[in-house]
Amino acid sequence: MAFFDHSEDRYYYFDAGAGTPIVLLHGLGNTGRVWAPQVVDMLRLGHRVIIPDLLGHGASANVGRAFTAHEQAQAIVALLEFLGLESAIFIGLSLGGMVALEVAAQYPDAVDKLVVAGTFKTMATPHRQQMLDSWIEALTQPDGCLKRFKSSWTDLVGQAFADTSAGMMCYQAWHAQAAAQDARNPVNWCEGMKRYDVGPRLGLITAPTLVLAGQADPMSSVAEAQAIGDLIPSAVVEVVAGEGHVFNVPCAAEFNRLVTDFLQGHRHG
Repeated sequence: MAFFDHSEDRYYYFDAGAGTPIVLLHGLGNTGRVWAPQVVDMLRLGHRVIIPDLLGHGASANVGRAFTAHEQAQAIVALLEFLGLESAIFIGLSLGGMVALEVAAQYPDAVDKLVVAGTFKTMATPHRQQMLDSWIEALTQPDGCLKRFKSSWTDLVGQAFADTSAGMMCYQAWHAQAAAQDARNPVNWCEGMKRYDVGPRLGLITAPTLVLAGQADPMSSVAEAQAIGDLIPSAVVEVVAGEGHVFNVPCAAEFNRLVTDFLQGHRHG
């Protein structure tokens, strides 16, 4: 199977391997393919790897309304039930981290371990509300998704990675992805993200948690990661050296090492 229906929405998901399941959740405007640098390592560790495309992304259905991380979390837990799973390890980046935090706060028994990277505890600040409004304005312009991708490319992966051959291959793939995107999808997500504020509920998370921050992430700071970690009872915060908001790609080796150590029980202080 590659599709799952929840409510009136159809989701695409990738499912490979066997063993303890890991659910990987991508960020806004991307797809599950962003986790390619992690899949081989997760399979090598003996995990079952499950990667859904969030609603309005990739091969999943369009989202025709303002849509929240809270709602997406409910659908992801329904996917676990559909697959016959009671719980899983969750790894989420940026918007995917917001969804993962919502899953862990709403359904603590569904989360064995939690890793969030480059994410946020709230969008309910004047600065972030203005940021979302600016994104919506940019996305609704002609070719808005493609223009926004091109203008934010080095913020996503850092200039050093962008200048490599691997960076150019990534750029080409994500460029096509952005060109094919219906702007109504990220716009509806941005409208829903305005209501995101999981901070007061982070204390409900019971799973051992790793919070990753990119040292030079231009969107989610080390201080933001520390604030999240301070509110989760069993959390450790680690900083990944390097550039970019989607730092699981340019900093894949360090990202994978920290995640692997955490999953295998070797925690740093």
